[in-house]
Amino acid sequence: MTVFVPLTLADVRELEASGSARDLVGYAAGPALRQWLGETRLDDEEADYVALNHAGIAALTLEDSTPMRIVLALDHDVSGDDELGAVTVALLEWAEVRSLFADEAAAATAVIAARSAVRGLDLSVALGDPAVEELQESYDLLWYAPEELDAVAPST
Repeated sequence: MTVFVPLTLADVRELEASGSARDLVGYAAGPALRQWLGETRLDDEEADYVALNHAGIAALTLEDSTPMRIVLALDHDVSGDDELGAVTVALLEWAEVRSLFADEAAAATAVIAARSAVRGLDLSVALGDPAVEELQESYDLLWYAPEELDAVAPST
């Protein structure tokens, strides 16, 4: 199953350097998310898109000062999800990361506004925030290969 894991830039860098991280929250298109959507017949791509968006919003709730969201995508066995698709990734190896998603530079102002509005909030609350809705309507997370991390977010 594809799992989307929102992390801060610092946490992504630490994962890349150490090679692994434990007990992370990710988002996947499991049965509970599909039921919450009211569409158990969604194709996998549509359901994954919802899970990715939930991970992108969850990234805004993290304590991070960078003006971008970062979400890692990986294939991982998980069991059980809540209605918003949250799952626990017991062990994530950097080598498992298939791709990463991040905001383009033009989204920085909208990301900062949304992060300011929802930092520390539960995803269920953040989903309905006007600043988050504006960000979601105006900017999509862009796909990158894991090897492009330095191009997406240069080390300082």
